[in-house]
Amino acid sequence: MELTKTSRILSVFHLFRYCSEVSFKEITNLLPVSEKTVYRDITLLRQAGVLHIRFSQKRGAFVLVDTDFHPPQFPENKTRKLYLEKIIRLCTLMVGLDSDDPIVWYRERYPQLSARTRQRDFAELFKIGYRIRYEPTDPWGESGHYDYEIPDTYGLETFHT
Repeated sequence: MELTKTSRILSVFHLFRYCSEVSFKEITNLLPVSEKTVYRDITLLRQAGVLHIRFSQKRGAFVLVDTDFHPPQFPENKTRKLYLEKIIRLCTLMVGLDSDDPIVWYRERYPQLSARTRQRDFAELFKIGYRIRYEPTDPWGESGHYDYEIPDTYGLETFHT
């Protein structure tokens, strides 16, 4: 399946979320796009305030500097601003999956979103390997809960936990 622009950008965010450093070559091997496209995606993630990396000439790779989100730099263009807000929301969701109940957390975080928009957001994450499902009860009678799987980092050697 060919990745959409949004899926590709989220894939880049995912890589940096789980890898301490990533080279252009590693990214372009995983995502069949040019270095120029990768650079534009990284620039957009930086503008959104969700990715803080620097390029190390010595290592020949981008190195993660900070995992905290920072205030975004919204453009004047309304369409571009809405798209940036969507990227921020999806990256926030990717990070928020670590909560006890990601669906409840997401509804509380974004109460203004329609159920359809939430469904689209989860469908977008599904495209890059995130799996979120509701488990009604377990054999021991525990109440239902959401379970999720996060994709691996495609075998990059820089993976760390």
